[in-house]
Amino acid sequence: MNKRSLLLLAVAGTFCACGNQIPGAGASQPSQTGAFAAHRARAHVSMLQEASGQDLIYVADLGAVYHQGVDVYSYPQGKDVGFIQPDEDVFAGLCADKQGNVWVLTWATNGQAFYDKYAHGGTQPIQSIIASGVPSSCAVDPATGNLAIANFEDFNVSRSRGDMAIYQRGQGEPEDYYDDSITHYDYCAYDDKGNLFADGNTDYLNELVRNSSTLLHIYLNKNISPGSLQWNGGSLAIAVVGGGKGPISIDRATVKGSGAQIIGTTKLQTYRNQGEYLDLGFLIRGKVIAGPGPGSAGPESELYFWPYPAGGKASKQITAPLYSNFYAVAFSAAPQERAR
Repeated sequence: MNKRSLLLLAVAGTFCACGNQIPGAGASQPSQTGAFAAHRARAHVSMLQEASGQDLIYVADLGAVYHQGVDVYSYPQGKDVGFIQPDEDVFAGLCADKQGNVWVLTWATNGQAFYDKYAHGGTQPIQSIIASGVPSSCAVDPATGNLAIANFEDFNVSRSRGDMAIYQRGQGEPEDYYDDSITHYDYCAYDDKGNLFADGNTDYLNELVRNSSTLLHIYLNKNISPGSLQWNGGSLAIAVVGGGKGPISIDRATVKGSGAQIIGTTKLQTYRNQGEYLDLGFLIRGKVIAGPGPGSAGPESELYFWPYPAGGKASKQITAPLYSNFYAVAFSAAPQERAR
């Protein structure tokens, strides 16, 4: 089990179980209205006007009490242009769709979770989902717009069991998928055809083939502990979780049937290359891979940008705010960039 899972398990174990209540877009039930309105009223969002016209990097930040939320930077300049601070306790994950909208996952000590969708550079959620449990990460299907949530725990089912929840077009009631051996899910990623991959506390992956209702087991041809996932250029990029010395490893695998063949490995250098492992979220944009890693100020105090798939030394770094740690990242393209 990786350190992200240990952190989530330790905190989630103190929470209460609450019912799973999911409002559709513009159709909340009366019992949900109060929580939904209070959630939005407590949020604090600041964004420079220039942000809407730039490519943006959103980075989840588990910082000190006065700075927990999502930092927003211009890309590739790395200028601080905004900050999203919902009033929940933990910020669990980020993902973006091809329109540049960004989903922000949060969860609170009362067991309630919120999934908010922000338009590119936006200051108010344009859509929200209220759920129950501990979300870990998310992904958006580029083919359908479906939202997948990897749940570390789903309190609607069990306080000690997670699942994959799929929201059709990012709204309504989810379709839940379970694996008898995976009790806690960590990461998920869609390929360009709408097939969903996920991992958790096992050494294999799950695949939910588009239009299927059954989770398949995908076995790697090398014994690794899979972490964060991204689909890129016809292969699945898998962060290899493991302690020890040396650079971060990203394995590239092609998937066929129930097997995944690792066809290459990218090594990413960080601060002193000591005890590195990338069990937190990363993204690939063109020939760049970005993700959090250790710096002189702490375990995930830097956001690194490396050449990909070449790897090696980072081409750029963004330092987290004081006493903060980065742990998930999403890319949102400016409107003019999406139009190309």
